Amino acid sequence: MKRRRYKSTIARAELIRKLTQQYYEPGNLSRCYKAVWRKYINPVYPMCYETYLNYLAIPTPPPPPPSSRQLTIWDLLKES
Repeated sequence: MKRRRYKSTIARAELIRKLTQQYYEPGNLSRCYKAVWRKYINPVYPMCYETYLNYLAIPTPPPPPPSSRQLTIWDLLKES
């Protein structure tokens, strides 16, 4: 059974994931997940470390690709 998530929870998970990607370095203990959580995440979003790891596991949908086609006046007239 798939778990439903609130939009605000998914948005918070995206922000936390972006901060983690910005500061996390694999193999560097001063920039491991726990250090990133302690220094950058917890002051902004107070939560325990396990909740932080749960937020990283929440799947977030990819952003939609930007439309490269610009509408013209003729496109608008065809729709009417």
